[in-house]
Amino acid sequence: MFSATLVENRMIIDDSDALNKIHKKRGFGDLIDNRLYLTIVEGLYLLERGMIKVIFNDKEVTFEEILKLGDIEHNLLGKYIVFKDLKEKGYHVKTAFKYGCAYRIYRGSVEEEHADYIVDVFMEGEKIDANILSAHVRIAHSVKKDMIFAFVDSDNDITYYLVKRMTF
Repeated sequence: MFSATLVENRMIIDDSDALNKIHKKRGFGDLIDNRLYLTIVEGLYLLERGMIKVIFNDKEVTFEEILKLGDIEHNLLGKYIVFKDLKEKGYHVKTAFKYGCAYRIYRGSVEEEHADYIVDVFMEGEKIDANILSAHVRIAHSVKKDMIFAFVDSDNDITYYLVKRMTF
């Protein structure tokens, strides 16, 4: 088990063995200056699987304690539920901050292929601005990706909607 330090909205691992076992073999995180930087969601996924322990303010914290920090990332639980579902279905999942969405989804290798989908995540009952939805679809269309909206209900079930831009 590797030790990850929670710093703002990232988890950082300094162990060189982790670079091989977590980054190279499993595709998690970004390697910068021999340190592995995980997103909070990636870290939660690895924590739940017992691959890492997380240290925050010099003490080990649990999955639930990280979720309760709340201000780390908007809609953290919903994003985690979707991330976990997509990983378990065999997709490679990376952030899509530059598109204003939660994730980029790859069917194949992240290094060798372009993302197939952009995914954004909403919780049941959350108010959604139609202009935001429209903007997401336009962005996805402009970068030749399909836009998927993932809605997580109160039972943590997910409904995925593929939305495409039509031109006539």
